[in-house]
Amino acid sequence: MKSTPFLRRPCPRLATALVAAGLAVLLSGCLAFRRYDMTRIHQDAAAMPRNPVIVIHGFIGSKMMNRHTQKSVWGRVMNAILHGKPDDLSLPIDRLPLSENRDDLVPYAICESILGVKFYGAILQALREVGGYQLGDINNPKPGDTAFIYYYDWRRDNTESAINLGRAIRKIKTRLKAPDLRFDIVAHSMGGFLAEYYLKFGMVDVLDHPDTAPVTYAGASDIGRIVTIGTPQRGTMSAFRILNNGFARTMSPREIFSMPSVYQLLPDDPTGHFLDMEGNPLTVDLYDARTWVVNRWSIWSPRHFESAGSPAPQAERFLQAALDRARAFHVALRRNTQGTVPPVPVHLFGSDCVPTLDRVVLNPTAEGTEILFNDGTSPYRNARELEKLMLAPGDGTVTADSLVGLASAPPPSSTASTFFFCATHGLLPANRGFQDNLFYVLLGNAARKASVLPAVQGG
Repeated sequence: MKSTPFLRRPCPRLATALVAAGLAVLLSGCLAFRRYDMTRIHQDAAAMPRNPVIVIHGFIGSKMMNRHTQKSVWGRVMNAILHGKPDDLSLPIDRLPLSENRDDLVPYAICESILGVKFYGAILQALREVGGYQLGDINNPKPGDTAFIYYYDWRRDNTESAINLGRAIRKIKTRLKAPDLRFDIVAHSMGGFLAEYYLKFGMVDVLDHPDTAPVTYAGASDIGRIVTIGTPQRGTMSAFRILNNGFARTMSPREIFSMPSVYQLLPDDPTGHFLDMEGNPLTVDLYDARTWVVNRWSIWSPRHFESAGSPAPQAERFLQAALDRARAFHVALRRNTQGTVPPVPVHLFGSDCVPTLDRVVLNPTAEGTEILFNDGTSPYRNARELEKLMLAPGDGTVTADSLVGLASAPPPSSTASTFFFCATHGLLPANRGFQDNLFYVLLGNAARKASVLPAVQGG
């Protein structure tokens, strides 16, 4: 009788071993499947002729240095650790038009990685290794170069940067003696604004008459397709946040205040983006400088007086000029030529899995209007309800609705596709799912032609 249990014990152990072995095989197969090889998947298409690519970064995406001293003031780890004078990145604000406000800072490279985390470095590596592109110098292009980086001063007016993009394209065509060359543009965040503006208006500044400026598609002869990644087509309330709070403790509100590009990131229509303490919508004229002064926003906030002093006398005049340019910029981008099919397709990529600021709560106080962002509502009894109203699906910076241009205004020119994946705003270009689908967009036509032409010739 004692031997019976002993004889039965190996059976459960054997069954367990067999189940474990089966699971191991199954899991190893899953792991092998999840580790797909993009280089192998796209190798045939990558060998076919295709347009060269221009990569355009977004806000804070290029390193900045003093043109005279060659000293870096943005883009290196030490710039964040040993932040210099409070006005290191500030533009002058005393001249009109805004284009006259210049300093000695110039962009000199794209921000590829910080502390080992790849940002734009990941997409550049993928273009080389998967797409087979040869990265060249946009200021000194050579035969065989098939990918370029357009880096620009992300503080300045986006129209100015878009016009300079056109000049860079002209230089490449001239140097390579290729007047008919077209470029595929891959643009992250604010960089998508530059591509869209250049497509519609070329190298002409139309912001003095945005309501009547004809959409000429002057840039279309230079562009094959545009890929935007996390571009806030309808603007983002994250711009309003950094204008009031600064950026990541490394850039003060006073520095942000001087940058025309940031105002062009504000929502093109502030309706629905401001709430009272009960969650009811408020009407706010975001594009009137007096609104900012009366409510003591940005550099007029009392908490900034202690560290930076009172705003300069010309600050309100500068702010109104920057807001006027921002409004005109949005009006221009929203324009389309009725009855005309836009000649260049735009592919939209972005994220919708991260709760993203879309509305702020305004709380009147004796010292001005307190702005409650989603991280500042905890002391209030209805904090949880307010937070639900303030957040929307997005990438942590840009909402999904803004990405696709939802509202009464038309979406970007000839939107060919929209693809959502899960990543935070800064890491969108590094996302493997995005990169894989990017190559289907960039290389897809070449692959289809390669598979169709032999059959046609054989017929």
